Amino acid sequence: MKDKKYLFGAIFALGVGSLLLLLIFIFHITNIQEKLILLQIIFACVSIALFLLGGLLLTRYISIFEKNKSLEKENEYGLGKANHFKNAEAFINVVNFTKRRPRYKNVEQYVVCFTASNKRLTQNSQRSDSIIQLNGMVSEILEKEFEKENSFSSNMHLYAFDKGFFYIYCFKDNEIQVRNLLTKIRETIFDSPNTQDLKVFVEPLFGVKKIDKNKSIIENMDDASVARNIAENRFEIVTFYDPSFRKIASSDETKEILEALQNNEFVVYYQPKFNLAQKRFTSSEALVRWNSKKYGLLPPSKFIQLAEVAGLIHEIDTFVFKRVCEDLNEAKRRGRRIIPVSVNFSLYEFFSSKFLDVILQMLETYKIDPSLIQIEITEGTSIANQFLSVSIIKKLQEKGILILMDDFGVGFSNIGNLRKIPWDVIKIDKSFIDNIAFDPKAAEIVKFLIQLCKVNEMEVVAEGVDNIKQVELLKKFKCDTIQGYYYSKPLPKKEYEKFLQNNPFEAKDKEGNLK
Repeated sequence: MKDKKYLFGAIFALGVGSLLLLLIFIFHITNIQEKLILLQIIFACVSIALFLLGGLLLTRYISIFEKNKSLEKENEYGLGKANHFKNAEAFINVVNFTKRRPRYKNVEQYVVCFTASNKRLTQNSQRSDSIIQLNGMVSEILEKEFEKENSFSSNMHLYAFDKGFFYIYCFKDNEIQVRNLLTKIRETIFDSPNTQDLKVFVEPLFGVKKIDKNKSIIENMDDASVARNIAENRFEIVTFYDPSFRKIASSDETKEILEALQNNEFVVYYQPKFNLAQKRFTSSEALVRWNSKKYGLLPPSKFIQLAEVAGLIHEIDTFVFKRVCEDLNEAKRRGRRIIPVSVNFSLYEFFSSKFLDVILQMLETYKIDPSLIQIEITEGTSIANQFLSVSIIKKLQEKGILILMDDFGVGFSNIGNLRKIPWDVIKIDKSFIDNIAFDPKAAEIVKFLIQLCKVNEMEVVAEGVDNIKQVELLKKFKCDTIQGYYYSKPLPKKEYEKFLQNNPFEAKDKEGNLK
């Protein structure tokens, strides 16, 4: 053991000190102490120094020995085996030493907090042998893989286990490399034969914090653990820390949103989508706005996250869907033109136990044909619990409701999910569309994404289309549908109805009917 160097050092120092004392004693009994008095004084001083050094080294060894015994007990409880797998205290000490080394001076540093199952099960390890076995398996994977040359990475990694959580301190150039590392760890955990024998839900969830040099390691670790908890709440595999994660909605903010709901300050706007082949508007998207008396008209980016923090996103999602059903019902009664409307749902709503019941009950209440409703969810929502997602999506599709993947290309998109999830429509995010008119590479990427969706027999919607050059390119790439300011900005209900009746983009016959 490396810790025994303190014991060997103590034995050496005490031994040499004792030898010097023995020499002084010999000088004394041989009556030559007066001739070698200076040497005896030097020997005495050195001997005292060696005894002090030996005592310090022995104390250090005893302290480490006791800590290791404690650490072994902790690991035996948490990992299912006795070893010196570092805890938080040892981890922090090693990190503080390692991160100052010259080779890592100009390399980005990240701390990762993760568990191999959800927090409720992980924190219940005292009563769960399966969790202890799972933790032991993960610790063996980390020890084995990080010791291998050219394994997860050639860079050095530090890792630890403390109170149910694994920590990794890694040196990477960017977030993509961190994601790749964690993806490989996740795949290795799933590929482990031992996983199949465990009677526990295995789902590695990672929180990552890019090291803030103005904070201590403990504070950075705490931020990573907050990100890990957010990952579980959002059904995300990897979540990078954001300061907003620590925001708690104040009572005033929560009160404002509740009052806005009660006072009908939230309104629904509609943005029509133009089908290039049919040369007409074939659907639209419902977009919520907050018409606040205090702040004016606010877009979702200004209040949706606050509503999530305040626990009021269910009320907003339900309000939007109900208002869409009311508007469709009214348009039908008045003989207005009706086209399908897509409605966005947060992951909190999509995975709620009553989601399907609420949707179907609302459609029945307002006598809405299910084919007039389309549901938009993000890719992140769908992969959070893939088995459950597929089950919910198929039940909705059986009722005639189309399912759209919103914001494709944003975040950690996975092309493989196009085949794993039974999407009807893929919406390519605005960030891809913005540059296609003047960046050939961006245009080729969008062309490839459209072709990929076509191969999988999915309709493609391009979001955020603002000019004719973008439209012409997308038409050339065989994109199905366009959504963006080129055709129309989001419109309040009355303006939207007038736009559908009379707009410059749809051809009409002499009687005013669509051709």
